[in-house]
Amino acid sequence: MSSMQPSTGDGGTCYGDSGGPHFLGGAKSNLIVSTTVTGDEMCRATDKTYRLDTRSARAFLDNFVALP
Repeated sequence: MSSMQPSTGDGGTCYGDSGGPHFLGGAKSNLIVSTTVTGDEMCRATDKTYRLDTRSARAFLDNFVALP
């Protein structure tokens, strides 16, 4: 679960952020676990992502990148 609370220094996902990465492991991590599908107008309440570890996502990505 990811925090989207501006009061704690965490931002949210906005409209227009689609396709952007969601990282796991802190601010310096390069482990992308999902991509943004949609956010909300206020950038703090709704954050929908597409997981990259599912069988269908990995099958699609395998056509374009080397997977770990």
